[in-house]
Parts: sequence; C-alpha cells; structure tokens
Amino acid sequence: MSKPERCRRGIGLRVWRFATSLSPRRLFCWKTVFYQAILPIARRLGPERGDVLVSACGRMYAALWPPRRGELERGATRAVHQFKVGRGAAPKVGELAASSARFAARDCLLDGITDDDCMRRFDVEGEDALRAALAEGRGAVLVGAHQGAYIAALHWMMRAGIDVRFLIQRPRHLSRALATWFDRDVPHPQSSFFLRRGLQPREAIDRVMRARAALRDGLAVYCAGDIPWSGPNGRLGTLFGQSRRYLAVWPDLAALTDAPVFHIISGMPPGGRYRIAIEGPRYVEQGLENQAVAGYFSRLEREIAARPAEAVAHLIWPCYGPEARRPASSTATISARPPGAPVARPSRRDLPLPMPISTSS
Repeated sequence: MSKPERCRRGIGLRVWRFATSLSPRRLFCWKTVFYQAILPIARRLGPERGDVLVSACGRMYAALWPPRRGELERGATRAVHQFKVGRGAAPKVGELAASSARFAARDCLLDGITDDDCMRRFDVEGEDALRAALAEGRGAVLVGAHQGAYIAALHWMMRAGIDVRFLIQRPRHLSRALATWFDRDVPHPQSSFFLRRGLQPREAIDRVMRARAALRDGLAVYCAGDIPWSGPNGRLGTLFGQSRRYLAVWPDLAALTDAPVFHIISGMPPGGRYRIAIEGPRYVEQGLENQAVAGYFSRLEREIAARPAEAVAHLIWPCYGPEARRPASSTATISARPPGAPVARPSRRDLPLPMPISTSS
C-alpha cells in the first residue's frame, strides 16, 4: 500500500472512530470537533497545508457563528482604539479569526513528529544566552505571556532539553508529548509546581519554596507575567495606558535567588512555523521589583503593537478588556516569604484563579 493510500486510510479510520464516539452533547461542542477531528487531520497534512486548514476553520467559525464574529470585531476595534495600532496595521476580522484558530491549536500540531522535524519548525533567537546562564548553575527565571504561540514555546523547551519547571496552571488541550513530559518522575517533579483553583495557603507557599529550590539547583522556572490579579502578590502593570495589578512572583524569585531573568516572546507566523525570542539576561535587585515589572510590560506592549493579530488573548479575552471583572485573588498567598510568616485570608468569594479562564483556554 502506497504512503498516500495509508494516509487516506488513517484519516478515514480516525474520522470513523471520532464519529462513533460522539455523544449528543459533545457533537455540538466546537472543541470536540477542533481537537479530535480537525487537528489530527491538519497534523497529517504537514506544516504548510495543516496551517491552511486550521486558519480556514477559524475563518469559517467566525463566518457561521455571529457571536464569535462579534467578539472578533470588538477585538479588532480594541486594537485601534485601546492599543493605538494604526488602522492600516490593525488586524482584519478574518486575519484575527485565522490567528485565533492557530492560537487555540496550541502545540497539538507538533505531536507525533521527530525531534528534528519539530525543531525545524522553530525560529529561535537567544537560545545560546539562556544555555550559557543555565551552565553557570544559577538557574533562570523565564517570563512569558498569553501571546503568540506560548504553548508551542513550552513544547520547544521540552524538545530542546531545557531543564525547566512551569509555575503555571496546567494547560489543557495539549499534545500527548507535552502532557507525558509533565508527568515524568524526576527530581523537582512538574506536578508539584502546577497552580490550581482552590490552592490553600500552605500549598501556595510550598509551590514558591519549590521554585526557589529549583532555581538554586540550577533549573529554569517559567512564570506567566500577564495574569490579572488582585491578591497580595500582585504588582501594578500598565499595558497600553490601562493599569491593573498582575500576579508577579517572578521578580521576587529573581531578586531572592539572584537568578537571571529572560523574557520569552513567542509568535506564530503563517506556514506552520513558530518564532521564539529569548531576551536577556536581566537581573532584578531587591527593592527594584516594580521597575522589573514595568520593563516587562513595556516589552510586551511593543510586541503586541508590532503583531496585533497574534495577541488573541489580549484582544478578546474578557479578563484583559477595559471593563474586565475584578481580577481573581487567592486565598493562597503566593509569595517568597518563609513558611512561618502569616498569610492573609480574603473572603470565600475571592477564589484563587492562578490563570485567567476563558473560552479560548
């Protein structure tokens, strides 16, 4: 049997299994169709044709579902009025729709391919500086954002052999390779770093102590720097003139351990490729944590202004909107204070939300 025939047979078998496993509820869920039917087919088509299929699905979804199109139209309007992107550079609705589908694909298109094939899809800048910093044994604090191909950037770290732990909520809808990597039985296991809803104060302190221990053992620790937060561990950040508090554990960790800080800027250009810029090293002195946060948001603002179509989360997720609800705070005070220090307890209404929740996550 020829390779094209095997490919067609494999796709047909996958579609048949998918169709026969559907319940009525799952049948009308776009995530079921997208993650279990469309992405496996796109993965078999290769990077270029797979990207065309995923982008077309995003445009089709916007065309057939008016609420989605309205959401994207409001996002395109925000790019002009709030982000001050020139009308000529502002993303069109169709462009934003295609980008949102590629954003939702996360790293799923990288599943089932060899390491060499995977690495060829990435254009990476600054890798040598990060490896040199880690070789010194001081660890590194990596600060990313919900922008561009941020989950694919985590996948690249896994494939590239970067010894990193992620101080984030466990992402959903991942490649099997990354999900399996998260569950490895190794020193400083990743499962002990994940944040989650309902994290108790003692558990939250444990997470930060583990992050500090990992840094002192020479590992990298990844944090998301753009999580809206109203708890005691937030710091003021300004993005396109809009100031709010964001969860900012990373500058405290960097100042406490003297570990270098690297900004992780990711992108998803057309053609099934991924772009990662690792910018640093920077160092945070104790007492200058707020300046470090301001510098991070200044860099993120420049990236969004340069590539607004890739800022899907910041354009359409409610938590980043001008009239966003009060950002979640946590009963779990996530800080670098020693275990015996007192921890503030907000009311039960302030449930912990380490990561913003949206229909895109």
